[in-house]
Amino acid sequence: MEQLELIVVQLEEAKSMIKKERVAHLRLAFILLDSVTELILHRTVQSELWDQEMLIGLLSTYKQLAAHGSAKAATEVAAIEARIIPKSELNKIDRNFDAKVAFLVERGILDAALGPVLEKLHKYRNEMYHRDKLRREVIKPATLIYFDSACTTLNAYRHLYTLYGSHSELSPELKKYAVTEGPLGFVRQDLPQRIAAQLRRDVGLDLPQVRSALVQYLHARLDEVSDGLTFIEDNLGVPHLVRGDALRLVQANLTSTTTLEQVRGRKYPYSKADLERWRSLVSALESVDDKHELVREYADIEDAFEPFEQKVQKAVTDLDRHLSLQDDIARGK
Repeated sequence: MEQLELIVVQLEEAKSMIKKERVAHLRLAFILLDSVTELILHRTVQSELWDQEMLIGLLSTYKQLAAHGSAKAATEVAAIEARIIPKSELNKIDRNFDAKVAFLVERGILDAALGPVLEKLHKYRNEMYHRDKLRREVIKPATLIYFDSACTTLNAYRHLYTLYGSHSELSPELKKYAVTEGPLGFVRQDLPQRIAAQLRRDVGLDLPQVRSALVQYLHARLDEVSDGLTFIEDNLGVPHLVRGDALRLVQANLTSTTTLEQVRGRKYPYSKADLERWRSLVSALESVDDKHELVREYADIEDAFEPFEQKVQKAVTDLDRHLSLQDDIARGK
């Protein structure tokens, strides 16, 4: 019971912070949701792996029997080996969030559509926690999506040794969700699923509102990329620049001997067609009505253009600093 209580308390605290709707509270709620989601994943994975040590021992026994001439034991060896997960893979699952998700999707415990959603949200958490990167424009919709996804993960929760007993034995945090059955008043085993359903109702997920925020966020970033390229072309001070040159320059490996014609003659990972395609894909999100598909496609678009966006941002920052320095020198500072 204590194992489930730890999960519920974290979700309840995240729910409380979401309702405050302030960026600082939403950030903390997001980090809590990532923590509780990984806890649920870890326990569910461990429940799925309960038989690994037993299988290793069983394999050793059957190999010994086969070595002493047992034909039946020899036929069982391959079947047991197929069920044993290599230690390197077990270590990866134990250490890595995405590996846990992939393992549970492969086992059919988690819906495959949820996998990319959890992976993207976990990346956002790592940005917040390790690099102090806070996407303020989408922190609220991202947190709402993570809360809903955490509830979906809890709905698939499995813990091998969980026994709920009677209602009187539950903590206050669990009692309000519990339903008993039978003459002895034992708590129903679907308690995690009931908790997940109620918490999802408490917080809610307004999909049109979330979708609109995500679409506006991506369009605004693409606008900034376009504005940045224009800023470079208008202020770089290189003669004969034309529209499209900045797109090439931010990707070029420039040296002191590189000419503009050489820059124009090379192939680059990103082109004007990519900018147009990304813009079109963002607009297409407006018609997506499935929450998991929405986040997956949003993630695909963001992951596709973000490396180029970072190149443009760096070029704009460097040029702006150079222009400021030149202005200071001109004014004798």
